[in-house]
Amino acid sequence: MVEDQARLGLGGRLVIVVGAAQGIGAAVAKRLSALGMDVICADRQDCAPVAAECGERASAIQVDLSKPETIEGLMAHARSRGKLFGLVNCAGLLVRTPFEEVDEAVMQREIAVNQTGVFYLSRAALAEIKAGGAGGRIVLFTSQGAFTGGFFGSTTYAMTKAAIGALIKSLARMGAPDAIAVNAVAPGGVDTPMLRGGMSEADLDSFRQRIPMNRFAEPDELAGVCAFLLSDWSSYITGSTLHVNGGQYLP
Repeated sequence: MVEDQARLGLGGRLVIVVGAAQGIGAAVAKRLSALGMDVICADRQDCAPVAAECGERASAIQVDLSKPETIEGLMAHARSRGKLFGLVNCAGLLVRTPFEEVDEAVMQREIAVNQTGVFYLSRAALAEIKAGGAGGRIVLFTSQGAFTGGFFGSTTYAMTKAAIGALIKSLARMGAPDAIAVNAVAPGGVDTPMLRGGMSEADLDSFRQRIPMNRFAEPDELAGVCAFLLSDWSSYITGSTLHVNGGQYLP
């Protein structure tokens, strides 16, 4: 692991992981900490237990992407820790709802977290990383659903996640002169509470059978992808989306 730290160039760099309380976000926080990064675990839920697992150089703070005013508190916390190098946003809201039953409340909840909140978070992080003057990375999570339209009551989720594809391109152009690379990760089925929420075992089996690798990803497999995109190995990649779906969607 020490050799990996040196080769990846992550050691001692400060990163914010949003959505770190569980699932992919928790796996990302733990992996980055193991690779020597100083990790700020942020979530609407309590993520102190995950920060504790990450070690003494990690910290935890509450942020709610549906409330943009909490983002400034997150950035102030980052400034108290040092120069911000990276942001990984794993937070997302999926409210499985049949297309015919989607109402204004469902629509606005998902937009607030998956789209509007990510915009304000990314804008704040870009400014913070730029102020540090040493370059950096932003990794945002979109979804396979953004490219397929989603399955099993996730049409509005897919729609809001599709916005991330445009956002990373805008951010990539703005960040490039300051050596700030911005990319997205588009996972397919990952074995998390979000995937299983609102789906029967029959639904899960049907979804799994569409995957050539015939299994769902483990959260740590997404964590490795994030480590790569934050690392020196990805220094000339920006404005791209990396698809991680076991071959289910092949663009």
